Amino acid sequence: MTASSVCAHPPPDEPFRALRGSAVTLSLGRVEVTYAVPGRLPRIAVAGRPLPVEDAPPAQDEAAFALAAGPDSILVSDRDERLAVLVPRDGSSLPEAQASLYTTRPDPRRAGRFRVTVHGPSAGTGALYVAQAFGHTTGWVPAVHGALARLPEPIPFTAAIRRQEDAAHARSKAESSAGLHVVPLRYSDSESATITPSDVANIARPELLNREAALLWIADNLELAQAGAGAAAIVNDCRPETWILHQLAEHAQQKEVPLHTVRYAFEEFPCLRQLAGRARSSEPATGVAELLAASAPAIHTRRELQDALRASGTDVRRNPSADFEAASREITVRLPRNGTIWYQAVDWRDRLSLESGKRPYVVVPPLGQASELCPEQAAERAGAVLAQRWAALRYLFTPRDPRGVALVSQGNGFSTRSRQHWSTMLALAARMEETQFLFAGGSAEDRAWLARELERRPRANVTLLGWINEHWSTLLRALRAKPRAAFVCRPGLSSIGAALANGVPPLLMSPDPLAGPDGTVDAITAEVAMERAVYAFQLERLYATQCAQYPDSPLPVLVDTLGDDKQKALTTLRRAMEPDVQSRQRAAIDGYCDWSRVAHLIASVLAREAVSGALPTPVKRRVRDRELLPRRDPSGAGRGCHGGPRPGRLDQERRARTPVSGHG
Repeated sequence: MTASSVCAHPPPDEPFRALRGSAVTLSLGRVEVTYAVPGRLPRIAVAGRPLPVEDAPPAQDEAAFALAAGPDSILVSDRDERLAVLVPRDGSSLPEAQASLYTTRPDPRRAGRFRVTVHGPSAGTGALYVAQAFGHTTGWVPAVHGALARLPEPIPFTAAIRRQEDAAHARSKAESSAGLHVVPLRYSDSESATITPSDVANIARPELLNREAALLWIADNLELAQAGAGAAAIVNDCRPETWILHQLAEHAQQKEVPLHTVRYAFEEFPCLRQLAGRARSSEPATGVAELLAASAPAIHTRRELQDALRASGTDVRRNPSADFEAASREITVRLPRNGTIWYQAVDWRDRLSLESGKRPYVVVPPLGQASELCPEQAAERAGAVLAQRWAALRYLFTPRDPRGVALVSQGNGFSTRSRQHWSTMLALAARMEETQFLFAGGSAEDRAWLARELERRPRANVTLLGWINEHWSTLLRALRAKPRAAFVCRPGLSSIGAALANGVPPLLMSPDPLAGPDGTVDAITAEVAMERAVYAFQLERLYATQCAQYPDSPLPVLVDTLGDDKQKALTTLRRAMEPDVQSRQRAAIDGYCDWSRVAHLIASVLAREAVSGALPTPVKRRVRDRELLPRRDPSGAGRGCHGGPRPGRLDQERRARTPVSGHG
């Protein structure tokens, strides 16, 4: 915008910018902000009344205030007019209209709510992925980015990631990190997760209204807000504040912007509770009975969860993510009518109960990153990587080394029982000298503890790998080359997805119980306890479906790393490593779906919607069923040996710039 056009009067709801010599004045409603001297704070007035820029939130009865917000912004609120504005501290970029201004004001379409708007430039972002969880930053993000890059008409891809180390993992696993744009994601569950579109006081900070708290969140996430305003499609992983980005995108572009929400297992919580309840009155199948016994401390009712949180002093109104189930439902309720819920289920074809509901579910398998190597190639590569530090492991994954292999990982996910999981695996390793145990991941504290334990009591068959970043998929695929192998992991969806994508059956550790070792409930533990239990039962259902010819010989799903019976855990692990059991499980996984298609399906839908707008849900379901149709490979040896997914029917359609009808 040139200096001459800056003075043109905008529409009534647009900020008015005026140049008077070197000074720049912004006005909106009764709010006036004047930048007189570059590098100094502006003069701010509401209804002609000057306001100082405060560093602390105002009193609840203040009619107007100006508050320092984030590193570079000022929040100005005119409460009598129900208007709040976020302006830059430095006005040097305003004459050329290079800075965006953010406002919140009443939503004319919904009484008692407000809308977030943006005024200023917004470059096209393409697909924006708000990736909160570690599994998404290391699984979904690089996989979808790679699939988007391989499309005939690639679209830009931006990921919002909280932790720098997670961003580094995502870049290291991306096929071309140069094409992966990462912006920081900053939030506090006890504050930003409580922001809703309701125009009332914020629960976490009652001195602020939600419309003011929303602008403070933007002030902490300016780069993300700018990316959100230009997003052609948005994917949300768990973050309650993503509705702010979606409103910014639709206001900036003046059109409907597709929104996808990736959800986990909460829809199956009632089914698991019913299963556990029936088990008390009747004898369940053998495999299910073992899962119920090992998972019982994690399976809880809504009342038990609420009582436990109350006893621990956790207020879910101020920490919504502590009640994972309720928070998940709230996010899906906020999804627009044309939005999509990518529900990650292990047994994706057993989905009728999900799709019969009112919400637009599209069920897909959990997404992990698949190695491009076939098992034999991965075995050579993994051995070479290990040999850089441990020469004796050079041929561990090849026929030249007769030892079995147990790859054990706890990722970096939170667990109050992580030491107990590790201790059990150390005890099992002491009784399985014929097997080489590779311990990967875990927190820095746990890795230090493991090092001390092995220094105090050395075990030749235990190797501490630490963090395996870009070689992780290679190690998983290398397990396919060993007849006697096992991948033991905590029951998180990122671990399960990575294992299944590489054709490896995961053997799950026990889900952490709701209560911690001291009897209290940690908010994060409450968030994931039931979710982790569900995945074991989803895997059991998958095996029961794929291997129905063995009804009396259920395949191992869970090794009880928290139980007192170490002999039972030892028996489970040894059976899981038997070649015939591995063969049956691998065949079940190979018949589950073509894993190279999962990221391709999501990327293809995102690309189409970025051009043509949201597709009707029935169309997306039909595309899913067509794209994920199993393509069996009896040997399993050829998995991932090609450079990318085979061209699917979706690519063969005229999709680039043609609107899609509801008939598909």
